[in-house]
Amino acid sequence: MMDTLPEGKVIGEMQAPLQWIFSHTSRFDGAVRITMQDGEGFLLVRKGEPLAAHFRHPLKSLSGPSALKYFGSQPILDFGLWKYEPDEMQEAFAVSVKMQALLRPDCEPPVADPPAESARHGPVAGTAEEKEENSHDTPSGQESDRLRAVLQHPGVTAVACFADGLCISSAGDIDADYTVAFAEDLVRWSLALQSVTPASGAFVQMTIFYRGGNVIVTPYGDEYLCIFTRPEVQFGQVRRMIREIQSGA
Repeated sequence: MMDTLPEGKVIGEMQAPLQWIFSHTSRFDGAVRITMQDGEGFLLVRKGEPLAAHFRHPLKSLSGPSALKYFGSQPILDFGLWKYEPDEMQEAFAVSVKMQALLRPDCEPPVADPPAESARHGPVAGTAEEKEENSHDTPSGQESDRLRAVLQHPGVTAVACFADGLCISSAGDIDADYTVAFAEDLVRWSLALQSVTPASGAFVQMTIFYRGGNVIVTPYGDEYLCIFTRPEVQFGQVRRMIREIQSGA
């Protein structure tokens, strides 16, 4: 079943309830691939809205609302997020139709983004090399240099700098929009917790350990950093890295 879906771009794997998935995919278009109880399934999600659901087990096969209800009955789901481009969303929607997996028969198919306007309607954009060269003369270019320095720490795979839900700059293989939305939720949760437990002190960092690696969120001047590391990076290494980063902020 999974083989019939577009490949997409993997964002990450985690465990969470179904409602967490919907509340944290408001900027996400793609497939939520679910594995549980010797079976596998998927949700097709568009900006937090589930379009289709399917689950296949050796003893049963569920499509549409019945599959969604089954996913919702589980306290925790093991899943991976696979981001789709517009054409991949259209392909996945067509696969869902064949499986009779749509959650609503009147669901509108995804629409591809309109083609970019011709260069004659505006100034010609510079080449990637020119943009990279010019960026080093600007504050944002300097910020990118700092992030690339963070990326040099052993085990770090990606990093993003954000504030107020906006990605300011990033480095490494990362989906900036989804990462910032996820990290912003963590910051809000931490600050809300701090408001009811003031004795805990100021927010210094948050580290989430999971099978695919570690996610670290930490203040960085007036902004925040979200850092991804490989799973073998130890907590002591994380603390040393955070101290170095914050001392240079």
